[in-house]
Amino acid sequence: MLLFLSYSEHALLRMAQRNLSASDVEYTLTNGRECRRGAAIHYTLRGKDIPKPDRRNNEIKRLEGVTVLIAPDDNQIITVYRNKEASKNTRKKMKYNRKKSYYNNLPLAV
Repeated sequence: MLLFLSYSEHALLRMAQRNLSASDVEYTLTNGRECRRGAAIHYTLRGKDIPKPDRRNNEIKRLEGVTVLIAPDDNQIITVYRNKEASKNTRKKMKYNRKKSYYNNLPLAV
C-alpha cells in the first residue's frame, strides 16, 4: 500500500466535481484492483471488490466504478474519475487498425 500520497491540483478539482472525498479515494486504494498501464497505476473499485458487509451501505455502494490514477515515480494522485466499465478498458490492449494507414490517405500525384 502506498503510504505517502499527494494530490495534484487536477485531482483535487476532479474530486470536487465528482463529489468524492479523500476518504472515498482512500477506500478505493485500499479495496480496489491495481492495474499498471503505461506510466500510471490504476486503482479501480469494482462491485466484487467491495467487501460483503459494505455492499448494503449506500455510501460505499456509490463508489463502484471509481478509478484513481497514480504516478508511480512521485506517488502523486493524477486524477480521479467514475466509470463502471473502467476495469475492462484499462486491461485491454489497444487494437491496431491495419486498414487505416497513413499511406492510404496520401493524395495521388498527377
